[in-house]
Amino acid sequence: MKQLVVVYSHSGKAYALAQAYALEHNADLHRIEPKFNPQNFFAYIWFGYKSVFRKSVKLKEDHLNLKHYDHMTLFSPIHAGNLASPVRSYLFTHRTQLPKVDIIVTHSTKDTDYKEAAHKLEKELIYKFNHIDSITIE
Repeated sequence: MKQLVVVYSHSGKAYALAQAYALEHNADLHRIEPKFNPQNFFAYIWFGYKSVFRKSVKLKEDHLNLKHYDHMTLFSPIHAGNLASPVRSYLFTHRTQLPKVDIIVTHSTKDTDYKEAAHKLEKELIYKFNHIDSITIE
């Protein structure tokens, strides 16, 4: 079974987790990259706004053919209580080609697991994730 790990990570913390996961599972690694990638405090405002209002984000073009993969593990941080807007845009762009998808939600708040954010997106996508997990990042 050919596996793919897909990650969006503005700060690099989720990327480090995804990279280790890909090595451990002998999977290819792909990074979601928005065309406009603000820095510093403006990034929190920009991506928070996009996430709260479920706005799409233009992504850099990728030439990855998802039909070559049987399984995808997707790492997504939480922005304003929702999955990161670049991840949302990626899933909507590729939803007709998605293999089985496990999603790992990364966040810094210890008292919430944020799995509900993935369940909300499932309803919008009309797609059922294979497995949803949640990891607290320090």
